[in-house]
Amino acid sequence: GTQLPPRLADVAVRELLEGKTLFLKSRGLDDADVVALAPHLAQNGALRELYLGFNSFGDEGAKALCEALGTAAEAAGQRLTLLGLRHCRLGDGAAEAVAELLRRAPSLDDVGVDENSIGDAGAEALAAALPESKALRELYVGDNAMTEEGQAKLKAAAASRPGLTVHFR
Repeated sequence: GTQLPPRLADVAVRELLEGKTLFLKSRGLDDADVVALAPHLAQNGALRELYLGFNSFGDEGAKALCEALGTAAEAAGQRLTLLGLRHCRLGDGAAEAVAELLRRAPSLDDVGVDENSIGDAGAEALAAALPESKALRELYVGDNAMTEEGQAKLKAAAASRPGLTVHFR
């Protein structure tokens, strides 16, 4: 199979393919690492919670990740409920990828992209996906680069979705 990056050497491939909860926080994972990791996660039909926060990957890694998870939701029957991407290096491109994943993974109910560099374009992309993400209950977007204008778009979109809370701090 595909070689795992050295920073994931202690993680069993079987765990990536079969684990329900994966804690991969604070491992210094960069874009190339996450791009290498993504195909394994795409095959994991059991995955429910994925914690990838406090790593150094940005938009490129996030796009590969969200593409793989979207494929897993559609093809492998994966019912991911939690995606934690706090404190990475995510910008608007990553937010757009997460927004697309919200459309493709109907089971997602808790998503954290707080403490990143997502601006108004990213906020707008996320806001546009909220009406379609029926299961989403918690969206954490605090400590990003979005202005009050970006926040207002998210607040307006969330207002039309009962049961959804967007956390700005």
